[in-house]
Amino acid sequence: GPGSWTHLLPWGPVDLVVSNPPYIFHQDMEQLAPEIRSYEDPVALDGGEEGMDVITSILTLAPQLLKDSGSVFLEVDPRHPELVSSWLQSRPDLHLSLAAVRRDFCGKPRFLHVQRSGPR
Repeated sequence: GPGSWTHLLPWGPVDLVVSNPPYIFHQDMEQLAPEIRSYEDPVALDGGEEGMDVITSILTLAPQLLKDSGSVFLEVDPRHPELVSSWLQSRPDLHLSLAAVRRDFCGKPRFLHVQRSGPR
């Protein structure tokens, strides 16, 4: 569950968190290639209804985990930059902002750079 990431807190404060979290939208799980479905643990893929469950858990902890101008780098679904951006705007208390979105080799927005700013 969302609380299961608190074991990371003793590692802080850190400059950088890099994660390739489970980010697949739950309804997309059944459309995955059979070889992925057979060999990958569903928990490592299924990010919940909007694929955001683990992403938001990591970002919720980030302010406690990061140094003042620390960063989180996430690999996400191309639909996520917009969802993460609006989620961050709904959580001003976290003092995180979407600093950059990078595209993959196919030109899809897949990598998020989230930066911490503001008070601890």
